Amino acid sequence: MKERKSKIWSKLIYSRFLVILSMLALQAFLFILFCVKLEPYIKYYFGVSIALSILFIIYITNTNGKNEFKITWILPVAIFPVFGIAVYWFLKMNWGGYFFKKKVNTTRTVCNKSLSSTNESQNTFETYPKVQDIASYLNRMGNFPAYTNSQTEYFPNGESFFPVLKAELEQAQKFIFMEFFIIETGRVWDELFKILKEKASQGVEVRILYDSIGSISLSSSRVIRYLKNYGIQAQIFMPFVPIFDTALNNRDHRKIIVIDGKTAFTGGLNLTDEYMNYSQDRFNYWKDSAIMLKGPCVRTFTTLFLHLWNLHNKNLSSLESQLNQYVELEYPRYDTLGAIIPYGDDAYNKCDLAEDIYNYILSKSHHYVHIMTPYIIIDNTLLNSLIFAARRGVEVSIIVPMHWDHFITFCVGRRFIKTLIKKGIKVYGYNPGFIHSKMFVSDGNRGTCGTVNLDYRSFDHHFECGAFMYHAPILKDMEKDFQQTLKDCTLITLEEYKKIPRLQRIVGWLFKIFAPLM
Repeated sequence: MKERKSKIWSKLIYSRFLVILSMLALQAFLFILFCVKLEPYIKYYFGVSIALSILFIIYITNTNGKNEFKITWILPVAIFPVFGIAVYWFLKMNWGGYFFKKKVNTTRTVCNKSLSSTNESQNTFETYPKVQDIASYLNRMGNFPAYTNSQTEYFPNGESFFPVLKAELEQAQKFIFMEFFIIETGRVWDELFKILKEKASQGVEVRILYDSIGSISLSSSRVIRYLKNYGIQAQIFMPFVPIFDTALNNRDHRKIIVIDGKTAFTGGLNLTDEYMNYSQDRFNYWKDSAIMLKGPCVRTFTTLFLHLWNLHNKNLSSLESQLNQYVELEYPRYDTLGAIIPYGDDAYNKCDLAEDIYNYILSKSHHYVHIMTPYIIIDNTLLNSLIFAARRGVEVSIIVPMHWDHFITFCVGRRFIKTLIKKGIKVYGYNPGFIHSKMFVSDGNRGTCGTVNLDYRSFDHHFECGAFMYHAPILKDMEKDFQQTLKDCTLITLEEYKKIPRLQRIVGWLFKIFAPLM
């Protein structure tokens, strides 16, 4: 419990929403002080404030970007112009993230050369011409190739995922790369650590990358030294420091495991007892999902891992040699159907890649789109895509948690749910515990599974990943899981929505305007 509270406070420190509220509170205090001490000059203050507010509103309405972000900024600037504008420019310029952004993009350029060297996409187009549109987009915007001859397997929960993961790790012969948002000490980590120590002693190269806020209990140099004693290399993504830096808002939310360049895992599951249902402090059951991939498509996940692992590596030739060593391999090929396009997304690639994949699946749907997501705080583009699909006669169904893990986020999400219900979209609440799956499946021929939530943090701030799948057998398993999960859900109607506690509805109503900052 102490560890969880520490994690919550660390998240608050780097929350844009908290920073803005703090700055506005400071201006309110100074305004009161100003009124008391400098009353003769108050008319000049109001004159300057009105002029600044008008100029800012004209400016922001003419900038590119999502309207939701613009509206969110207009309110604080209209009320407290001086500090509101100051905070806006502070976050927009992102001086703290300038050098970090430069590292991300410089390292990305090297990784892109490695991915673009494959001719897999052209082979995929010949086999599946209807996937060429999304494949061309992902290749153009992120250098993510499309693959065939790859094998996939779906895991509907932690209990089915974890034994397979351990079995695959035990077969590793060359290297193991692991990247996670949350790793916590406990039974899951103990079992994995035992395997990793043994593999490292056998000469297998083991690297672990984890986020400093998500994995706060392991985020110290002592842990890094401890792991090194057993031959395990570890890095902390953006180490926690007790000062505010705008770059620290961009967390590593990915979950990636790569074994020998032949097998990869991704999905919503983190490495904790709660996710594998070994123990539950908050919920009776944790519903999540993951996928295992084998074959040529693994090379993209290997590249994604090496991209972030080498962010602080000034020697780019070393990265190039790593890419040659770990990515340019002979991959096993499988005689299986379907096209697979693994992808990554982040705040610095100048596109809404993960969100665009969701919009694409909705636009191509004819019969149904089935979605599982823990959060639903979305912009108007995705909201309109969902509504337009429903109006075209597509059955759009979404499973969300019935219980909250982050109170304000949960309450704001309920406001979006009310809108969706009114527009003919079916929304179901998961009853047994908490649902953390991030999954889209449509018409049995298109789908995606990965780490991307339906919220602004995943779409605009975090490092994320996933895999788009076309006509792959795994899609039937994903749809089967959706239908099975549906049995444990309650349809949320407008009547059911009215039963939501009044406090939750009021909090959602009050904070919805700040959703892009949460």
